[in-house]
Amino acid sequence: MPRKTTADRLKTLRDKREQLDAQLRALEARNKQAERKADTRRKVIAGALALEHYEKNPDSEFHRILFRLLDEYVLRPHDRALFPELTQVDTESSAQHSPSTGNEFIPAGREIGSPSPAP
Repeated sequence: MPRKTTADRLKTLRDKREQLDAQLRALEARNKQAERKADTRRKVIAGALALEHYEKNPDSEFHRILFRLLDEYVLRPHDRALFPELTQVDTESSAQHSPSTGNEFIPAGREIGSPSPAP
């Protein structure tokens, strides 16, 4: 049996390294995907819990705080439509207010005409 040359051994080792690198990338991608999935699930559970408490306790301080936070941070119309109580506030406030005077409240860190922050 002929002896392998140094070049042959290098090629064999490089091939093995490429295979191991591919396996590492695949495992890392699977691990990252599992972490994202667990994070999403955690957020869904926490959100469901918060919304259930919000709906069952309309006179609580939690209800007032969550409503204020939703009203402040849920800015896109199609997102606000998911919360009927926010769309009612929008309708009521637009019916009560006259056309823009330039004196409207702007949340801290935002300027008139600046794009809404992404959720």
